[in-house]
Amino acid sequence: MSLLLVGCGGTSEETPPADTTPETEETTAIAVPSPGEVVGQFLDRVRRGGNDSGASQLLTKLAQQEMVRIGRPLQFPGSPDTTFQLGRMLPIPDQPDSVYVETFLTEPAPEAAVSYEVVWTLKKQNTEWRISGFVLNQGDQLDPLEIDFENGDQMEALLASMEGEDSTQLR
Repeated sequence: MSLLLVGCGGTSEETPPADTTPETEETTAIAVPSPGEVVGQFLDRVRRGGNDSGASQLLTKLAQQEMVRIGRPLQFPGSPDTTFQLGRMLPIPDQPDSVYVETFLTEPAPEAAVSYEVVWTLKKQNTEWRISGFVLNQGDQLDPLEIDFENGDQMEALLASMEGEDSTQLR
């Protein structure tokens, strides 16, 4: 609908219709990242490194609390040149609102690139997906390495044992 206004000079102008949408009404839905997108954001942030990368914000609340409790920074081996590809997303049996997300990481090396599979565990918290842990396929000779970010005691013991292995290898 247009309004016709007549001023003192006798000319007419059309005024555009007023916006009738209330300013407080949200007109677009906020897109919630998929589990794969959350893993992609997490890996990208971890690659960039540093405690202020924001990677820990993509963990579950319990995982964040456990990381603070054990006093360990969120670090992963590898370099900023590590690349990743997202694989399948699979529901976790008997755990509603939980999924696995496959990833394939490639670490550049002087002789030949090293590739490995990591399967991430995500849980839905409120409306957002958050990471609770991962399983690293260590190859046919070794059992998979499972890291549960929500179990700080297990994570602390594993990290301590890995540090012990590293120090004996350096001798």
